[in-house]
Amino acid sequence: MTQEPLARVEVMDFAQEQQDIGSLYGLWTDEQKALKTMPLIDYIVAVTAGKTTAAIGPTWEAFAHDVLLTDEGKPPDRTWQRRVGEWSGVYVRQKDLPSPELLTGLPDGEERYAALPDGTWLKSVAVRLSSSDFTLGAGLHGPPHALVYPLRGLFFPLLGLALLVYVLLPWPRRGEDVIAYDRWRVVLGDAMGLLLTVVFVTMPFLITSNSVLAVTEYWGLTLVFCLIGLLGLWAVQVGISAGGLQMMILRDRLVRVTAWRHEEFSYMDMALVQPALQFPPKWLITASWLAALSGRRGSGAALLGAQSETRGFRITMKDGRLVHIWLTDQMGSVTIRGAQTLPGALAAAGVPMSTESVTVRGMSVG
Repeated sequence: MTQEPLARVEVMDFAQEQQDIGSLYGLWTDEQKALKTMPLIDYIVAVTAGKTTAAIGPTWEAFAHDVLLTDEGKPPDRTWQRRVGEWSGVYVRQKDLPSPELLTGLPDGEERYAALPDGTWLKSVAVRLSSSDFTLGAGLHGPPHALVYPLRGLFFPLLGLALLVYVLLPWPRRGEDVIAYDRWRVVLGDAMGLLLTVVFVTMPFLITSNSVLAVTEYWGLTLVFCLIGLLGLWAVQVGISAGGLQMMILRDRLVRVTAWRHEEFSYMDMALVQPALQFPPKWLITASWLAALSGRRGSGAALLGAQSETRGFRITMKDGRLVHIWLTDQMGSVTIRGAQTLPGALAAAGVPMSTESVTVRGMSVG
């Protein structure tokens, strides 16, 4: 958002303007009656008295010509197309006027006229924006967003660049004997986490239409949405962990590598391996049901969350450590390629195994 001084410009048709006096509501003031009955030349003099600047030179002529074409819906180029206001009208930055000093220092709504040698008149009206123009619920109407929000045009190029960088990131090469997540699952998790983060973090700025007000006057609203957006960042780090996860079944040990750590578990140090079921934390299930009960929707999601479970194995080490290896998603589908070889490999290594399953509360993925 910028509060740079703008100008609303138009090529004047004084005859039409004089004819339109009093036509809006049918109420006439004495001044309007006098202006209405004046000869056209006297009307022009009365309206422009003390507000006229001589506009001489090809720059002014070209500028007036482009303003006229744009006002008629035929902008000469993309730059002028971006100067069309929300409710028609042509807007430019004051420093882009052929004579930038024409409106310098004038308050909002003040007008000045430029008289060209060929008889063309150009009216420029000062437009000054302030924080009050961007208050919550008010919205900005009139000036084109291309001038008020000049950096918005960089959004899609930067988004495309970010996607290109993501696509070109090197992906680890894994052999057939490596147990790991399929790439499409990792990419899907990244996309969902990023979407959740971007939507909630940017929502306050979209609601207020003003980045300054979003972090000053409406900081409470921004804080709430950003806290929700942290769930998306949590999902992103889960995706990073899942993308870097790989397990290797070696002759004497099990190796697990993630984006954050490297762990090795010797078969000789394993006391017991047994099936494990992971359910969401009770606080999350309670919060889901409370959210569902407080509104008209959400009970289905709460029910699915309460019934979801992740399957895998718990390895109890002889020193008391517990190692959990999760192999399915919440719906029970196997998510790690090559996971079916793990139970047989552990049994072949002589690790004690039990068919009695254990229950774990948490949200771990590996």
